[in-house]
Amino acid sequence: MLEAVLGHRVNSPSPTRLSLVALHPALKVSQISLAKEHACVELLLTSNTDDGNIILTNDGSYYTFQCCMRESAGSTFLNSVQTTGYDDCIQACASTDKCQAFRYVYADYNGETEGTCRMYTDGEFSTTKCGNSLHDWAYLTDPPVVADKQEVFHMDCQKRHGTAWFHKTSQGSLKDCINFCASHIGCQSVDFHQRTRQCYLGKHQGEPTISSPGWASAHLLGCSGACDESCTSCTSNNGPSSGSGASTPPTQGQGQDQGQTDGTTPSVPATPPPPPPPTEAKCMDDNNSVVEIDGTKYNIRCELQIRDKTIVGNGPAATFTDCLKMCNNNNNNNNNNNNNNNDCKSADFWDPNGNKECYLFDSPDEPAYTSGTNWAAYVA
Repeated sequence: MLEAVLGHRVNSPSPTRLSLVALHPALKVSQISLAKEHACVELLLTSNTDDGNIILTNDGSYYTFQCCMRESAGSTFLNSVQTTGYDDCIQACASTDKCQAFRYVYADYNGETEGTCRMYTDGEFSTTKCGNSLHDWAYLTDPPVVADKQEVFHMDCQKRHGTAWFHKTSQGSLKDCINFCASHIGCQSVDFHQRTRQCYLGKHQGEPTISSPGWASAHLLGCSGACDESCTSCTSNNGPSSGSGASTPPTQGQGQDQGQTDGTTPSVPATPPPPPPPTEAKCMDDNNSVVEIDGTKYNIRCELQIRDKTIVGNGPAATFTDCLKMCNNNNNNNNNNNNNNNDCKSADFWDPNGNKECYLFDSPDEPAYTSGTNWAAYVA
């Protein structure tokens, strides 16, 4: 059984106990003791320390724990109560109607009192560090699940997706990084930096597009069988590849013969085709990713503006997607007239919440100017 330790100070004479679910394919549950001295979460696994654990409360709720962080931006304050320790704060939130997140204060500091439990009606992953170890943040999350069938990931050595990631963690290997993604709801891709062991979770549904020798990546294909340990790492002999293997979180009882054909070359289990690419461009969901609109692939760059380039067309557009379709239509018209001198290679959607004007450009360059009222895209 996996062991986990939360090193938090409590005011009660003896440590109290909670349950914690480690983010691991086996989804094993262990009891943890709250120590008397405050420290960050530590998972005693083969992977490196990570504070993105899930706390299971007495009422069956699951909270994602973030060490040494303030509340997430935009969280709605509900109530503040005095508690006798971190575990007491957890249970206070669990027993308070509408409480979905909380921040605990460990010492008297900067106008805040030790034991204060600040509760919120909403909350999400926080990026605001408290600057010391006097606060911890936790927010309600979906219950962890383990699928009946194993999830299959396609691995690519010396490549990375380079798209927006939603969570970063330290993992001991690419395999550990993939396993972490497989047990994290909504994760569909990983980028793993092999020297620093940093694992980036993302939602990219396609193959990686950036060649990078120090990286390895994987993306979700579907559910099928499994392969053994030899096909879940990238060695120095692995060059860039789009078919280097499929990795599935291992389960008890799965042997080598299920994933190897001749003992050396991993076989890719038969899987359903990957989901179709999105048919709409959305900011900020698709920021820094590639979206295909009517057969043309665009790099999406939200809150950036195209300047000092030749305009080949403009007009009103109801949505960002309609703006990119205008770019496609411009090129179709040029092809019909044998005129390729004014092809649209990028588009700028100005004031998406107001005027909604679309500008088409002949430049294939990435937009370089920051603007809160522009969404831009250029042909991939």
